[in-house]
Amino acid sequence: MNADVLTAAAGNASHVTLSRLRLDEQNPRLPERFHGRSQVDLAAFLVDDADAIQIAESIVDNGYFTGEHLVVMPDGREPAALVVLEGNRRLTALLGLADPAVRRIFAKAHVWDVLAEASEVNLNSLIPVVIVADREEAAPMIGFRHFTGIKKWRPFEQARYVRYLVDDRGLSIKEAARTMGSSSVKVGNAYRNLAILEQARTTAGIPPRALETAEEEFSLLTVAMANGALRKHLHAPLASQLRPGTPPVPEDRTAELVEVFGWIYGAEDGRPALIQDSRQMGALAELVETPLGLNAVRQTHDLAAAREVVNDDADRKSSDQASIASRHLASTLRVLEMLEQRLTALDPTELVPLQDGSRALLVQAQRIYGMTEAAK
Repeated sequence: MNADVLTAAAGNASHVTLSRLRLDEQNPRLPERFHGRSQVDLAAFLVDDADAIQIAESIVDNGYFTGEHLVVMPDGREPAALVVLEGNRRLTALLGLADPAVRRIFAKAHVWDVLAEASEVNLNSLIPVVIVADREEAAPMIGFRHFTGIKKWRPFEQARYVRYLVDDRGLSIKEAARTMGSSSVKVGNAYRNLAILEQARTTAGIPPRALETAEEEFSLLTVAMANGALRKHLHAPLASQLRPGTPPVPEDRTAELVEVFGWIYGAEDGRPALIQDSRQMGALAELVETPLGLNAVRQTHDLAAAREVVNDDADRKSSDQASIASRHLASTLRVLEMLEQRLTALDPTELVPLQDGSRALLVQAQRIYGMTEAAK
């Protein structure tokens, strides 16, 4: 850990009553729509999203671990209140155990009631904290802990914190990377990817549901923009070429932005996402990289079908039957992998009508395997 992080961690150690602590509405775990919402609303979201009940169970079983201080700063709106900059999951767990009004709206409220009865935590309990003057003083510790350290945030949460450092605090990408103990490339990519999502919010043709999914599955966008072919399709910059404050996708590539979000998160016309798993991103990029593959994706909106179009074109141009057979085999395996993923999402009753088709598939596969086995 660097010296800046150690300095921030030193802070001003103290103990304060639980009743003085407030959840941070600017916590990267919280969607921006929660800004200005009540403490109860913030806690209700965090208890679901951050699985605070596990922390509560640990507190009941083992007591509160006093060696890990909450990092807090003066609220500025309430004279005695302190905003928790680091440790909002722990605070949510403590509030759930101590305050009936908070846990009443939690999912599994009855479980929380049982935990509260077995807990000694109350609103007058003394909680160990490190008091800092403001967010800037805490930034090195929080950034290192959740971007590079053992308590990593999810990609979307990391990107939001990078944006705070760059847009709100005015740091450069290099300065933000130094603050977070990470590389300029990783920090710059996180900033760019969140900027692409923000640009998508104001782009006609991208449905609200796709934008919500993009927040929940931001890692898919991260994987997509790590691929040169997909990044080139949007003309999105490399981290080294990034200009904070400038839309990363040029205006003349708006249609492609709509296209990419449709492929990854679902299209406005109701067509589902092409990508069911991040491992399929490479197959999509491989198609998008060529004019024929790109046109096939646009026409079929289906990875397997688009791959068949490309393979059929290659077959027409080839006289090598062994190579054609090899391509068909590889294509069939990819189709079967995607089929398996779709089947896992079905109810058992929906699988019954597919038994005859799957049996025929097995017979055909055994016949093909027998032909190759006999050639030994």
